[in-house]
Amino acid sequence: MSTVTRGRSRPAGQPRPRPSARQRPQTPVRPPGRSAAGPRRRWEERLLAGLAYPANLALAGLAATVIALGIITVLPAAVAASRALDAWLRDGEDAVFTGTFRELRATWRRSLPLGAAATLCTGVLSVNTVFLWNRSDGGTDGPALILGAATVVVACALALLVLALPVAATRSPDAGPRAWVVEAAALVAGRPVRAVVLLALVVALLATLWLLPTLAPFVAISVPAYLALVTLGHQPSAEHPE
Repeated sequence: MSTVTRGRSRPAGQPRPRPSARQRPQTPVRPPGRSAAGPRRRWEERLLAGLAYPANLALAGLAATVIALGIITVLPAAVAASRALDAWLRDGEDAVFTGTFRELRATWRRSLPLGAAATLCTGVLSVNTVFLWNRSDGGTDGPALILGAATVVVACALALLVLALPVAATRSPDAGPRAWVVEAAALVAGRPVRAVVLLALVVALLATLWLLPTLAPFVAISVPAYLALVTLGHQPSAEHPE
């Protein structure tokens, strides 16, 4: 007894031959941009990517605030947060909270002397400003006004240098404090317009935090560090290679 298969007879009991690779049904290829649940919702992905910015800035700011409780550790905290944010911006490393502490462990021996010097300079300038303000006598003391204007210029220059130091520490991760100071000064001098814009943005941020102090633990350090990275450039340039 035989069975007919597609016009050919085969003996009874013989297994049905398997279809060849050419005869096997092909699994339909899913078109790009579609998933099993339907079309990819690109607006959701963009929304999540946009929410990553404030979330990572807040996490880095919170970690930096914890580090900055030592007062002289404000600048080391900014350096650590800047390097963690740079790893996020360049390599997609989202663990900015733990990354800030990891970068602090790698840089505190080099950044702590700079933090102490910056704190000392800030204290001297603050005392000098208060003294000159009391001596100005309503604007009638000419020398006090001249020295006060000079103090403002020095304070702005110091602020720009402090803002650029975390960027220099990010661009030259293996350098020492002196090299960071030199590179920070070169960044400010080489990009004067961007430096002025950066200073204006930071001043506006501080004014906002004066009105909304509850935001300070989350953005007071991380946002200036982020603005400095974006404004002065977190990628090494031709004139400042790593």
